[in-house]
Amino acid sequence: MTWIHDPWNIVLIVLAGVAAWLLLAWAHLRFWVARLHLELPYAVAERLRAADGGVYELRRISEEAAVSEDRPPVLLVHGICANHRNQDIHPDYSLARYLANRGRDVWLLTLRSGAHQDRRRGHVPMGFDSMVRHDVPEGIAQVLARTGARALDYVAFSMGGMLLYAALGNTVDGDKLRKVVFVGSPGRVEPPHRVPKVLGRIPRKWTPVLWSGLGARMFAFVSEWFLTPLHWMILNPKNMPKGITRLALVDCVQDVPGELLADFLAWAVNDGVVRVGGKDVLDGIRRARQPALFIAGTADRLGKASAVRAAFDQWGSESGARAKQFALLGQESGAHADYGHGDLAMGSRVTEELYPRIEAFLAQAGDRQISNAMPMDQVEAPTRI
Repeated sequence: MTWIHDPWNIVLIVLAGVAAWLLLAWAHLRFWVARLHLELPYAVAERLRAADGGVYELRRISEEAAVSEDRPPVLLVHGICANHRNQDIHPDYSLARYLANRGRDVWLLTLRSGAHQDRRRGHVPMGFDSMVRHDVPEGIAQVLARTGARALDYVAFSMGGMLLYAALGNTVDGDKLRKVVFVGSPGRVEPPHRVPKVLGRIPRKWTPVLWSGLGARMFAFVSEWFLTPLHWMILNPKNMPKGITRLALVDCVQDVPGELLADFLAWAVNDGVVRVGGKDVLDGIRRARQPALFIAGTADRLGKASAVRAAFDQWGSESGARAKQFALLGQESGAHADYGHGDLAMGSRVTEELYPRIEAFLAQAGDRQISNAMPMDQVEAPTRI
């Protein structure tokens, strides 16, 4: 047994163990992703390259819906740590298909943070500002060009709304938006727990990727067996349909790019103000004139009601806009449960308590848009890939 005293033999044993563990982890992921994944059909599904090289994706639910001035196309934009399945997780709990089934032309934008990037082309900017400058305005331009509409309805979840706060009047012309809906979109970053200030001092280029997508797929199979503090931080697990949490972990949750993570850490450890180019993004929405619906959950710990309310209060505060609404989903307001963050997108009764509210707001007559067009950056056309 003298072989065990040879350092090289020990190294070989360790390497063999690591290789075996990686092989088992790979097999585990392949098995559970294949078992839990749900494929959904789209009339259009394209990968597009933005002017700065970043890749984003655009999907259309159906080509049969008619578009008019009162019923323009609807663009859905997801949140951080997610992709387009954020608002299209399952046919029974999909805002995209709920609106499409009622005659709306629905499109889904997958931001670069939720789309696979071709790293062989070199570094691709992955921060919040790159999506403000490119993904959102170029996605809007694509939908308008393909449908011939003059404006669209923008419906965002979480970070998708934060991006519009920063883009409106800067990279997105207000005339391109008829109505907007913000679901759990905070105007300030108020983390559920105190974030150590040292994390905000990590150089941006050294901030690592948050492997949330990998972790989600690795543990999706046990995610509904028992509850953890992480469950309660992300959503109200008692307000989730059976099987949807596992499905979301496999098909929706994505890794968070280091640059984007650095942005949120910087905002969290300072005063919570979301700044792009040194400016508070809420300053720009004070001149907004589009009718807007803000929705928050009473138990939401990521997009806290107070943070969503901060954006609502600033919306149109200088333009005199009055066509805005704030809705708080919880038991006190008549909902069957207090809504957390994730269940605002895919909770067990969203088709009864949330989606009809959004549809009614978009269909409501008499909310005339007044132009708030402002000088904006020139948006270059993307390249299909």
